[in-house]
Amino acid sequence: MFARKNNVARAVCDHAKTITIRTAGIERSVCEQCGNVSISAPEGLSGTAIRSQFERVSERPVSILG
Repeated sequence: MFARKNNVARAVCDHAKTITIRTAGIERSVCEQCGNVSISAPEGLSGTAIRSQFERVSERPVSILG
């Protein structure tokens, strides 16, 4: 996907110089020499996820009794 024209895309490269960017728990490393990109999520959840933390307003239960 990120391969340059006439180059074959590789899963990993052997070059040592990379730039690593971590945003919102997703880590992207880009090789400075060939442009190879690797993506990982090295961190897991730091605690228990509670559904109500992520629900949309339209998903909230509605009480018809009161």
